[in-house]
Amino acid sequence: MASKRIPRGFCALVATLAAFTAALPALADILPVPRSGVRAANRQRFIDLSISLEPESHELLERTLYEISDPSSWRYGKYLTREEAKSLLLPRQEFTESVKRWLSEAGVADDRVRDGGTLIHARIAVEHAEKLFSTRLVDGGELVTRLADSAPADLHGHVTAIHPRLVLENPGPDEALHFKRRMQINDPPPDDGIAAEQDDHMDLQQCKTRITPTCLRKLYHMGDAYAKPHQKSLLGVVGFDGQAAQHDMLDKFLSMFARYAIGANFSTELINGGKNPQGEYYSGEANLDIQYTIALAYKVPVRYYSAGGEDHDFIPDLDISNPKKEYIEPWIPFVSHLVELPDDQLPQVVSISYGVNEQVVPEAHAKQVCNMFGLLGTRGVSVIVSSGDTGPGISCQSNDGTNTTKFLPSFPATCPYVTSVGATESNGPESAKNFSSGGFSDYWPRPAWQEKAVGEYISKHGKQWQGYYNHTGRGVPDVAAQGKAYIVVSHGKVAFADGTSASTPMFASIIALLNDLRFQKGKPSMGFLNPWLYSIGHNGFTDITAGRSDGCLGTSYSGAPAPKIPGAGWDAVPGWDPVTGWGTPLFDRLKNLACK
Repeated sequence: MASKRIPRGFCALVATLAAFTAALPALADILPVPRSGVRAANRQRFIDLSISLEPESHELLERTLYEISDPSSWRYGKYLTREEAKSLLLPRQEFTESVKRWLSEAGVADDRVRDGGTLIHARIAVEHAEKLFSTRLVDGGELVTRLADSAPADLHGHVTAIHPRLVLENPGPDEALHFKRRMQINDPPPDDGIAAEQDDHMDLQQCKTRITPTCLRKLYHMGDAYAKPHQKSLLGVVGFDGQAAQHDMLDKFLSMFARYAIGANFSTELINGGKNPQGEYYSGEANLDIQYTIALAYKVPVRYYSAGGEDHDFIPDLDISNPKKEYIEPWIPFVSHLVELPDDQLPQVVSISYGVNEQVVPEAHAKQVCNMFGLLGTRGVSVIVSSGDTGPGISCQSNDGTNTTKFLPSFPATCPYVTSVGATESNGPESAKNFSSGGFSDYWPRPAWQEKAVGEYISKHGKQWQGYYNHTGRGVPDVAAQGKAYIVVSHGKVAFADGTSASTPMFASIIALLNDLRFQKGKPSMGFLNPWLYSIGHNGFTDITAGRSDGCLGTSYSGAPAPKIPGAGWDAVPGWDPVTGWGTPLFDRLKNLACK
């Protein structure tokens, strides 16, 4: 079976790159025997399980995070240690012990089980998995993911989800992940064009048709702001789907478009079997993210987190062409890894340019991931996430069996514990980019810190699309930045990239620079941004009032017919709006606001 990522990465890098497909064994549907014609899997293979347990209190995390992140609170900036943070989501001890006993009775050795607090992790043999779930592992089947009902009766309601992942042993080239990216390859700009981009007095007219680090420094009043290396500083860039960040492409990019940063580099950390091979590999998204964080957050250490694996725990919708052959990013192992990092190894800013329709991710799964992002916030981490490139949605139909016509927000941007970034274009003035995703969550209610700004938007503009969205949900995006025509170097050539996956590392770089300035003054990192952003920080942004998003055009991402909503989209208006949030950052203003 070919296995490919659900194509919802937030970067339209526009030519076809050659793709590999993978034949991956997977857990079958909950059936007593394999289906006819499907051979049984090797019983010596292993499965990684992450068993999600209901925390004793959800309110404890939310209350603690908001107090630590609220500038008016006495606890502001008083971040927790790893163990203190993890204690906020602890389940009741008897349920943890019941899960361990359940695993032990199925033959899973104690040294194969790790207690992660809200998650119990276990690496188990296929035969033990079959005993646990009364099913069979087959080659070519689907992955059973909604397994919580297979838990013992005394754990029902306490085990919220079980996430299985097959452990691949020495995968060959034919098992590489399939990752769709389109990139428009162009000849490098002429030398005089590059020279002009290095000139502090450059004409911003050039930046209407192509974006470089020099453009962004000029547009967002960054000047020659470079960090003073500090032992606390670390900016994390996340890569999924086999994306490989190329060192030689970074060198070429810096020599052409950010000469002040020539020689700068990044470190790599591998998660869940991730890799970062050098050479002709899928690298468009990774190169974009790395090249702009290195150039914009110059002298802040940058680390590329390559997260491997596939997650088949999703609910198909119209945008998915073949549910049995597609997957979403493995959020659970990725964020679990960050949560387990020692305090002195944790990045203060994490840039994530990936996502999917919120409704595709089961609610319990999404909330588990979001809660762990919240744990990172209590430790002083700013999680920056792209809002998406689908406007109000593409297929615009629910996947709950009712086929309701509706707008579709994106996850993890809708998680209230992350800061989501939309996209703009042009300058003098900037305007909303039509693909910039935004809207309102169906999983999370509007947080208290968002009530005033989003409530005002709803009262003035909410009737236009009433019935197509959840007017009480968490609103996205929070902010925006340029998202069109970024120049990148990939596969030895200059190319152009569009998407909120371009605006996201740009904004993350600004937060990394603000952190560095705060560290120099003996202050802690910015941490979870949103309470500060909605009460103080929004004064450091340019309000975008031109342009709008569009979507729901009658065709799904998969090409299937879909509901059409004439004129669907969000308008950029004064104040917060669901296409550009608070607008685009002005570094000089933010510096003053953040370093008071």
